[in-house]
Amino acid sequence: IHLNGKSDLTAKGKYEKRALKAYFSLAPVRDKGFFMEEKRLAVLSVMAEERIKAEKINAYLSEYGECIVGRMGIPYRERGVFVMCVVLDAPAALINALTGKIGSLEGVTAKTLFGKI
Repeated sequence: IHLNGKSDLTAKGKYEKRALKAYFSLAPVRDKGFFMEEKRLAVLSVMAEERIKAEKINAYLSEYGECIVGRMGIPYRERGVFVMCVVLDAPAALINALTGKIGSLEGVTAKTLFGKI
């Protein structure tokens, strides 16, 4: 698993990488509700300067499809940007990994808001 396309990871990145490996290797256990890390509800907001970036963003989102509750994308032609909001229900490590992947794309800004729920 590559986190943000970088091989040199910070301590936080190493934790996220371990969490991702555990999450995907325990799919049968996770599907039965036994996955240990607490799931969080979050909204991922994305702004892309070029609509063409939406294709790459959608590819990343499809990797995490089982965690997506809903999404909405709006091409704002007057400003030349593409705006997307994605509601996620997943462990914080996965949400942060997805945000990092999308935010690492050139001309793309991604921020996540975690709910208290």
